Amino acid sequence: MTTAADSWLTQVPCLDMPDLAFVQHVSFSILDRLAADRNLLTTLVDEVLSHPSRMAASRVTLLLNRLSLWEAPDHSFEIRLNMNPRPENQLVPHDHCYAFATHILTGGYVHVVRRRTDGREGPFTGADLQPAIVTVERPGSVYVLDHSMVHQAVMAPHTVTLFIRGPRRKASSHAADELMPPEQSWPEPAVLGNEPEPSRPATVAEYLAMRRYLLQHRIIN
Repeated sequence: MTTAADSWLTQVPCLDMPDLAFVQHVSFSILDRLAADRNLLTTLVDEVLSHPSRMAASRVTLLLNRLSLWEAPDHSFEIRLNMNPRPENQLVPHDHCYAFATHILTGGYVHVVRRRTDGREGPFTGADLQPAIVTVERPGSVYVLDHSMVHQAVMAPHTVTLFIRGPRRKASSHAADELMPPEQSWPEPAVLGNEPEPSRPATVAEYLAMRRYLLQHRIIN
């Protein structure tokens, strides 16, 4: 059955473009529409469980939990819903493999974009970074960040954000390893006896808990 989300999102243009302004325009239009349409957002959340690829891409990480609401590999984008921030683990400066845009639905955070002082790309340490821009993001805030930027987002409790990522632009992301949180703060393993991982697929029980959380905080119906 074709849903309203299917009809709309299949028409989104490809985001594999070097023009960051174009990526920003398209991404903001997607995020704004989802933020304004709770029924549409509810549909996408409910569909995750019946799409194995979206379920596999929904993850529990050392920073937060996320649901993969829509995957469009042929158009080079994915829509996520981020929640359950772990504030004690937010202090690690990091970059991403892709440009992304985000829209804050609830909560908020102090956002620190850092400037690399080593003049290089690739791995870095905390000593290679200086603060460049510090902002306070609140519900309704929307911004885009390129893959080359290093940042931190120190989130308030109950922060929920919509997030759209573009295509991969480098082989791996990086973080200041010496500032990484200890393993005891990483997510519990999904299988008893396994080692904790900084990021792993969500279980069905965790998906259902995330859905209840979104319902409780009036993000979805």
